[in-house]
Amino acid sequence: MIKGSALAVPLSLHESYGFFYPVLFDKFGTYRTGIRGGKGIEMEFIPMRGRTLPEDLALRDFTINTLTMRPTGPSTFEITDTLGSALTDIGKRIIRTPIDPWKTISDDPLRSMRAVRFSCTLSMEIELPLGETVRKLSSLLNHVAPERVRDELFVVLLSDVPSKGLKLMRELGLLEVVMPEILPMIGFDQRSPYHKDELFTHSLTVMDRTHPSLETRLAALFHDAGKPQSMQSSPGKVSYYGHQDVSAALFGSFAGRLKLPRSVTETAGALIRRHMVNYAPAWKDSTIRKFIRNNGAILDQLMDLYAADAGSLADPTGPLNMVEELAGRIQQQHVEEISNIESPLDGNAIQRLLGIAPGPKIGEIKRAIIDAILEGVLEPTQPATEAFVRNKFAKG
Repeated sequence: MIKGSALAVPLSLHESYGFFYPVLFDKFGTYRTGIRGGKGIEMEFIPMRGRTLPEDLALRDFTINTLTMRPTGPSTFEITDTLGSALTDIGKRIIRTPIDPWKTISDDPLRSMRAVRFSCTLSMEIELPLGETVRKLSSLLNHVAPERVRDELFVVLLSDVPSKGLKLMRELGLLEVVMPEILPMIGFDQRSPYHKDELFTHSLTVMDRTHPSLETRLAALFHDAGKPQSMQSSPGKVSYYGHQDVSAALFGSFAGRLKLPRSVTETAGALIRRHMVNYAPAWKDSTIRKFIRNNGAILDQLMDLYAADAGSLADPTGPLNMVEELAGRIQQQHVEEISNIESPLDGNAIQRLLGIAPGPKIGEIKRAIIDAILEGVLEPTQPATEAFVRNKFAKG
């Protein structure tokens, strides 16, 4: 092992302090180690790129990341601002590069997204020359591995005010590269008395109002993305029938390109397709139970999105009252029990009972059984269910 290599320090931490054995990221020549569990920490170590420490620090992304630390004793350290700019910029809350921003961004275009991320999470401003460079070189982000872009975006979405990051991405020309699917929302007038903002602003407001969940915030951002394509006009009326399906398709395109995890893609997509709750006090208790059953694992996130959407309307008072009423009626039900209801007859039993072959009909019958149980017209027992199925589906 060469002294001063990226492996030296993490290996020492492993041998002396019980950190896990360094993991090599061969593509980048970096090592990661740390202590897992509880309030664990992880650290990544990179090889020196410059011949000297000042040369190496000058090749870092931003001045705020050029502080160094050296041991002064067994358990004491000294922070050093070798380049003389890190502490000043931290104090001024400025994000800028140690050298010409053109070279810094060209060396690794992902730094454009990192600048946005630091601005959002640390409440710092991007210096004008860096911002102008990011705007001019925004297309270079197309050549960065989508997983790296995705991970930076995720941090932005989970920040306290994610709309700040999206607005900044728009100003810097990054939105066109990362999320071209939502560009038609910008400046789009919904021509509705219920909405006070143009579509992009409305979506950002909804996103800010949701709890910090990747799936919910992605759904909030994309929930109305299909409206520009779905708009239908007639004298005195504008409608957006089916926009939720178009929105889900646009999100699917984005999710595939950035290689989002399947679980995130499926949950956010389901939230987008189902965000049109349209609750009314006339809903029967059986309708409430079906709503709980149909939305299952995403129920809490759907209600969060529903409340955030309602709260962003021009006059949210009435819609928010509907959200609160629906939430109250849901609480009156045995949610877990409803979510776990199963048909007393499985597919094989239904085939034997009716003498039919496997096929889509089996699923239709099982759904009818569940609906009848939820409506309270069928006892969830095998004899009662067999009689129900014979009466409703037997030929004769």
